[in-house]
Amino acid sequence: MNKIFFGLLLIYINININFDGHTLNLLPAWAGYCLIYSGLNDLSEESEHFAAIKPWCLGMVVYTGILWLLDLLMGTVDLGLIGWILGLVSTFVSLYILYMLVRAIGDIETFRGVDIGQPKLMSAWKVMAIATAIAQILTILPPLAVICLIVAFVALIFFMVYFNGTRKAYNTLLGR
Repeated sequence: MNKIFFGLLLIYINININFDGHTLNLLPAWAGYCLIYSGLNDLSEESEHFAAIKPWCLGMVVYTGILWLLDLLMGTVDLGLIGWILGLVSTFVSLYILYMLVRAIGDIETFRGVDIGQPKLMSAWKVMAIATAIAQILTILPPLAVICLIVAFVALIFFMVYFNGTRKAYNTLLGR
């Protein structure tokens, strides 16, 4: 669970260095997805949902890795409509990965008969998913989209705080 939590941090925290039109993200998302993939391997016996996430994670490793390299080597490239579509797909794949993680945590709770925070995670995920979806739809009305993105950002913060609690509860359950 630790690897998944720290992988999520790598995905959602960006620290960039910009030089001569090129960007180097010091905490690349592809590394976060690699860490999550490793954590999924560790937890695969807990729920089948962990295994179901693995191909999606690998896809995101490749996609975010290519974007990271393009930013580093070619600078920021505007791909127009194709870039918007790819960004939209990657956003919804990321939300799907989070959803499956929450479902897998629910399986752990059911199998082990303990509460490690799945209902709070699911609530935060729902707010984040709805706000993100509405923001994507409202890109034609930027002020409304910004409001939705702020709501999604706040929900992400709550999600990460709740996930940290889940991580600690799971580690306690294992006696770590």
